[in-house]
Amino acid sequence: MALHVVNGDPHDKIVEEATQAVLSTIDLAVVLERTGALLERHFGATRVVIHRLDGQPPGQALIALVSDPRHADTETGRVYPLAGTAAGRAVERRAPAVVDPIDPARPRFTDEPRLAALGYGSLVAFPLVFEDQVLGVLEIAHPPSEGLLDCCFQVARRVSSLVAIALHNSLLVEEVKRLNGLLGNENALLREELRQIRKDDRYLAESGAMKAVVAQVQKVAASDTTVLIRGETGAGKEGLARMVHDLSPRFDAPFVAVNLAAIPEGLVESELFGHEKGAFTGAVRRRAGRFEEAEGGTIFLDEVGDAPAAVQVRLLRVLQERELTRVGGTGTVKVNVRVVAATNQELERLVAGGRFREDLYYRLAVFPVRLPPLRERRGDLRPLAEYFLSRHAAEMGRRPPEIPDGFWRAVEAHDWPGNVRELENYVQRALILSPGAVLELPGPPGGGGLGARREEVPVTGSFDEEVRGLIERVLQASGGKVYGPDGAAARLGLKPTTLQGKMKRYGVEVPR
Repeated sequence: MALHVVNGDPHDKIVEEATQAVLSTIDLAVVLERTGALLERHFGATRVVIHRLDGQPPGQALIALVSDPRHADTETGRVYPLAGTAAGRAVERRAPAVVDPIDPARPRFTDEPRLAALGYGSLVAFPLVFEDQVLGVLEIAHPPSEGLLDCCFQVARRVSSLVAIALHNSLLVEEVKRLNGLLGNENALLREELRQIRKDDRYLAESGAMKAVVAQVQKVAASDTTVLIRGETGAGKEGLARMVHDLSPRFDAPFVAVNLAAIPEGLVESELFGHEKGAFTGAVRRRAGRFEEAEGGTIFLDEVGDAPAAVQVRLLRVLQERELTRVGGTGTVKVNVRVVAATNQELERLVAGGRFREDLYYRLAVFPVRLPPLRERRGDLRPLAEYFLSRHAAEMGRRPPEIPDGFWRAVEAHDWPGNVRELENYVQRALILSPGAVLELPGPPGGGGLGARREEVPVTGSFDEEVRGLIERVLQASGGKVYGPDGAAARLGLKPTTLQGKMKRYGVEVPR
């Protein structure tokens, strides 16, 4: 087939065309299609095959793609041995293997009889080399009417360099996809591992009463059912709500906790449902509420019995319609949020007194869970105290001290009206006031303060004041030194940096 170009080197024109066609895509099938169409357009019927070595056993190749204008492709995807083939010779010598003409009677390579039967008279195999690595082979077979060397060898050689780049890019994209897939699987495994850790460690339940509560939570967690947790102040309602979230299919989405009793009444609506710009004085921009922040996850409404009447109406709509309207807005916002509510009040009494909507009560109490106070689950006292000691000791940069029997007797003799929160405060107090290897009793629980010990700590009624006073006295006794074996940090059993952080927190200055 004759090639006619008016101006310039015709080979340069073809290579320029190939560059634009081949390097504008990372799809290997498109690369093959464009390469075959280019060669056929300029040099007649041309069979083009891309072989891949990547990921194949040693000494073998994969027929990745075939473009044959004369015959249907029946070879794509076949893995074959390279030995005895023109492709194998090209890989071995890193140089083109040329057969021109093909002689089926006395073949040099195993490919020749098959190609002759398909009507081709010449063959060349170009190694596809990128950055000194052989990635594959580009094979071009040509009809017998025109010799391959006379017709298109030089052009095809330059085109093969472009195909090598395209093959490298294609393999690179495949590797990125593979690694992304592995990363996705690893993330899923890590999320599940985290979920199991949370499942095992989120809530201590040694007593029969708490084991029954955990069993209830495990049953309801997998659904989207609204849960109402009832229990005394400090009993651990938020921790139980987190357990519901952690064991649910929403565990890797947000968990948003809102204490309705801690928000000024005039701001509760805006806090929960958001507001539009200009909705009220100070609303200088649109703001999403806590429901929108919890999208896809769980919102925990603590002290729901303190919700104002206007907020109760909005909560009912969210629970019924799964949509809300921002304060000052007119349009609706769809939300996909699970609701877990908690209260220490008797909602039935509030309903009877007209202070809580009956329809909202029934919407919230779909699955009620009663969290027993600490005095009803005394089997949890020791595990909780040990957990708090370990956690707070780690925060202080020290080992948990040895716990004497007297401490346990004091813990088990108290009723803990402040529940888990009171126990944690008591344990933290004891840890701060026990710089040695043995935990010292900081006075009786519920006594209104810490008892006197060798630092002669007075009872002031305020935990922060007690800690501040202790730090000041130890600093005074150590001459204002924080570091060193006789410094205040060593006397308190703390890291110097930890002590400095507490000094900053409690506003303690080094004495002169």
